This record gives sequence, C-alpha cells and structure tokens, in this order.
Amino acid sequence: MLMTIFGNIVQQTMPHFVVQRALYEARERPAKTYSWQVFITSNVVVELPWNTLMAVIIFFCWYYPIGMYKNAIPDGQVHERGALMFLLIWAFLMFTSTFTHMVVAGVETAQTAGNIAHLLFSLTLIFCG
Repeated sequence: MLMTIFGNIVQQTMPHFVVQRALYEARERPAKTYSWQVFITSNVVVELPWNTLMAVIIFFCWYYPIGMYKNAIPDGQVHERGALMFLLIWAFLMFTSTFTHMVVAGVETAQTAGNIAHLLFSLTLIFCG
C-alpha cells in the first residue's frame, strides 16, 4: 500500500517539469547557457533533499505504527532491519523521481506522460519490479 503514493508524486512533479522545460527551450537553449544534460541532472539533484526528507517522514509514520520493528526483536536485528527499510523507502522515492523525469522528458504534455508513467509502473508491479 505504501507504493500507491507513486501516482501522487508523478502528478505533482510532471507539471512543474513541463513548465521548466518550456522555459529552458525558450531561453537557455538558444542562449547556449547550459546543456540538456545539465538541465535534467539539476532537476533530479533538486529532488534529492526533498525525497530524503519525505523518506524520513514516511518511515516514522509507517514503519513504527504498523509494528514492523516487532518482527526483528527475536533475532536482535531491530536497528539493521529498520535501517534497511528506511533505505528501501528512500530508494523507492528516488526511483519515482527519476522515473518521472525519464517519462516526462520525452513527452509533450504532463497528462500524457502521467498516463504512460502509471502504465509503466503498473507493469513493473505486475512483473515484480
């Protein structure tokens, strides 16, 4: 159920990227201020701190209330499993961000890119990632 936030993140990220891409194509590309690779890299790097912050919030609001830490108590691995679960949540958010940028970079409108992203994400879940 945690992975259902994929759609919300996609729908929040794509419209902003489309606006930024339009500005890049109108101002920066003709002026040759920086390249397309720098534009994409900067958009992905900007998402890193926000994804990290959200991973911390999601981890504490999801991992402990449902009691997943109790499964590691008999083995004495509470901290290791908690850290692994945090890293998995962070990796999922990073995947969502980079996957969103990959899809929207090649599509004209955010709505079409959102539909394609949802289809591709559904396929990754169906075929076990």
